[in-house]
Amino acid sequence: MKAIFPASIDGDLLKLVHLSNGFRLIPGATPIVAGDVCIADAHISSVKNTDAGKVVKVKGHVFRDGKPVIEVVSSFIYRGRFTDFENTFETTDEPDYVVEIANDANVGVLKSKQWLDWEDESTPLKAGMTLVFRVRSQVTFKDKTIYRDVTVTGDVFVRDQLKRLKKVASVVFEEEGCHGNPVMAYLERHGAQEGRFTPLGNEYSMSGKVSTAFTSPLTNEPYSKVSGDFNPIHVNPYFADYASLPGTITHGMWSSAATRRYVENIVAEGNPDRVVA
Repeated sequence: MKAIFPASIDGDLLKLVHLSNGFRLIPGATPIVAGDVCIADAHISSVKNTDAGKVVKVKGHVFRDGKPVIEVVSSFIYRGRFTDFENTFETTDEPDYVVEIANDANVGVLKSKQWLDWEDESTPLKAGMTLVFRVRSQVTFKDKTIYRDVTVTGDVFVRDQLKRLKKVASVVFEEEGCHGNPVMAYLERHGAQEGRFTPLGNEYSMSGKVSTAFTSPLTNEPYSKVSGDFNPIHVNPYFADYASLPGTITHGMWSSAATRRYVENIVAEGNPDRVVA
């Protein structure tokens, strides 16, 4: 195992900045309610060196009765300049891609891909088929633009008359020194993401009677006590100034919770079950 940070790091936690939090309700799962017994796990899904610093993304799941209910993704950055690209990587569970095999030319293109292994001889690849690709990409970085290694694995399905997925093929791709991800390049060129969100039309607007602004608290001490996050940049103006901040900054999780309350009460009209991400 290798540490995600270099051995010679200064350990200045004032350089650690929380970037974002996000969640989504797992399709088919019902929201968590009072009285549920839950457990959670998490893992680091990516570590990248950027011009601004080392960006780390963590993905976790909340389980109820052994089944995932919520997926949570959090990212933060350790400000500075890093060149330890041997410690950087990214693992991505790609969205399902639907590929329409419209004609024989499409069949020929897909058959030419060495990373595709067609396994179901009873269901040969032919024009008119609709395939569903479910893959995971794993990459390590040589530098900021070139991959050291690229691995893509996964399965290919067709849907039966009851819309159930039936596996027909496997995807296995491994390559060193890639400038891109050939499997994802094919899927993005010839397919479409299944269940992709559709943006609202430009004519959509919030009611003018409801304010879309909220005011952060004058002091962060109460939230620090509730959350257990006593990072001094939130509560001590001297530390905030030392970290080159204009003043103590409100916890990002406070802003996230305030935004969610607004979405639940106003956008979802008081029905939190409608908020799935």
